[in-house]
Amino acid sequence: MDKKQWKTVAISAATLLLLFLLVIWVFRDHYQEILRNIQAVSIRELLLLLGMGLAYQMLESAVCFAMIRRRLPTFSYRQAVEVTFLGVFGNVSTLSVGSVPMQSYYLHHCGMMTGCGIGTMMLEYIFHKSSVLIYTTVMLLFQGRWLSETGRGFSRYIPLGYGICALIIAALVLLCAWEKVQWFASWVIDHLPNTEKWEGRKRLWKDNLSSLHTESPKLLHDHWCLLKVLLFNGLKLFCLYTIPFLCMEILGISGPSFWHVQLLTALMHLISNALPNVAGVGPVEFAFVLIFSHYMEYAQASSALILFRVATFFFPFILSILVFLRTKACTERFSENLIHRNRK
Repeated sequence: MDKKQWKTVAISAATLLLLFLLVIWVFRDHYQEILRNIQAVSIRELLLLLGMGLAYQMLESAVCFAMIRRRLPTFSYRQAVEVTFLGVFGNVSTLSVGSVPMQSYYLHHCGMMTGCGIGTMMLEYIFHKSSVLIYTTVMLLFQGRWLSETGRGFSRYIPLGYGICALIIAALVLLCAWEKVQWFASWVIDHLPNTEKWEGRKRLWKDNLSSLHTESPKLLHDHWCLLKVLLFNGLKLFCLYTIPFLCMEILGISGPSFWHVQLLTALMHLISNALPNVAGVGPVEFAFVLIFSHYMEYAQASSALILFRVATFFFPFILSILVFLRTKACTERFSENLIHRNRK
């Protein structure tokens, strides 16, 4: 690896260590009991959790593959996996601001226009948010009575989660489909500073806005693609919401039933999506302990949370570092070959 790659690895490792230390600090008052619970987990059980966390990322990649393949026939599932993990890497290493630019840069090297790539990633985000709302609503329809009897302490957070998540979806949908909203967004961009640095950004943002407006109707008219996206999103959420139940089973916690945990994890996900976060840390931890501590001891809920985050956050981020280093080398070779062909 060259110096830039070593620097990237060092920054990523430092970020990972900082986040891990933050988790330890938050649960410092119960660390002895939590440590005893986690030490009882076998290697086989840990591998099962990591496998479930990886399965979630693979299903996320299937969503990406379905959306990109319709515009780029040469796009492979392996490349979709790389796009997904680049999103994970960008979310943590750039404090949530670099995911879409990093993914669109990779898609550009795969042959997709930058604006089209950004538009597709934004549409994927809209469908993810929509799937979270749909899944949670279905769980509430079947188990709402049980929740009203047992979850009064946190039920006030549910309307907030619904409201903010629906507001985000509505804003993005209007940005995609309503010309007046697009015009207003373009007007705001035009009134940003007129310096040379900002002029380039403004042109890029307006091109991306135009690509998003063009891409949205095409995807909405592709009913087969929409069906696949919704199906894969449902499967990935089912996989994600199963992990807390496995954590509790592995730790020997006598908690809610499987489908009750599906409902509680869906609510946790909904609430955490409505709260601000930095690098994907904060809201999930708050919502998880808030909800599950109603059904078990605080130390037990914290132990399950740590296993859950290892499977869904720390392990995917470690894999994303490897993917970033691999794709960085590939894109650099692609650029070198392109320059060489142009010179010829």
